[in-house]
Amino acid sequence: MLAIAAAQFALYEAALRIWGHSEAAPAFQALFMPDPIVGYRLRPNARTRFVTAEFATDIAINGQGVRDDRDIGPKPPGEKRIVILGDSLVLSVQVPRAQTFCQLLEDRLNHDAGPVRYRVINAGVQGYGPVEERLFFHEIARAFQPDLVIETIFVGNDAEEAVTSAPRLRGAARPMGEALSDSIVTRLRRLVRRSMVLQVIRLRIVSVTDRLSNVAAPPEPPLQSYAATPAPRIAEGLRISRESVEAIVAEAAASGARTMVMLMPARFQVDDTDYGHLKQAVEQSHGVLVRDGATQRFDEALAPVAVPRFDALPALKAALPGPDVFFQQTVHLTPRGHAIVAQALDAFIRRQGL
Repeated sequence: MLAIAAAQFALYEAALRIWGHSEAAPAFQALFMPDPIVGYRLRPNARTRFVTAEFATDIAINGQGVRDDRDIGPKPPGEKRIVILGDSLVLSVQVPRAQTFCQLLEDRLNHDAGPVRYRVINAGVQGYGPVEERLFFHEIARAFQPDLVIETIFVGNDAEEAVTSAPRLRGAARPMGEALSDSIVTRLRRLVRRSMVLQVIRLRIVSVTDRLSNVAAPPEPPLQSYAATPAPRIAEGLRISRESVEAIVAEAAASGARTMVMLMPARFQVDDTDYGHLKQAVEQSHGVLVRDGATQRFDEALAPVAVPRFDALPALKAALPGPDVFFQQTVHLTPRGHAIVAQALDAFIRRQGL
């Protein structure tokens, strides 16, 4: 029976890998490598083609480990650089690099820049939160010699991510047991992430446990960031996020760079149908969903940090009705969504004199 089960597992795994269409596919997972400080990062010079039912994208990682067709060397005279930190909403594997808001912003800035040339560096990494972005900037991105750093906050789950990743900030000072436990968990997560069969099983387990959970339970992550009365860890995550942003601001300022924050919304904050489904699900669990609650909380939490804050939500809302600005099977921007964000971000940068 064990032999049959193993053979079936191997057969299903092989079939799903050939079919692709998942971030668990080996070709996609090959984009990442372990990092002793940040946890993981994009693998320098990695290449892959990512295909799903909604899109097909060629992805290239340069020698410095960011999504770019060119390496990042010393800054030439007359060049201004913008480094955009963030998670998968910045990396944007769903669209070609030329259609990401990072590249579109660079194109807009260079349209009438005169002798000055702008280079916008996409420093987003799938799954990062404020803590990883702080560490990544310190270890990698500050060497890109930015003139402006844009820290992108995904309001949907960055408070949760900050709490989970906070122990990384202690580095070598972490207790041995905690570091070992974190290493084991990381290895297990990596194993699940690399197996398409285990990914499917994980999703099924989550679906079943959600249905069987106590009906009086509050909304689970990432919706706790939008709950009328969130769990205490959300306040802790907002505090850690603010401290991470402050650290990026200080380190950028030490090298002569300015910093701004960009708040990116979740899809249901823009999509009425998506919001209706989530609202109903939360109410069935006797919870209250505040549609823009996470955006408001991050805006208030980051108010003491003396840097400009750009909220992408109003521009995305104003673009509707019309073609979708988010893909329907993911939480990521469509090419139209990227174009809207790039236009609004360009206007904000100019208004703020950044």
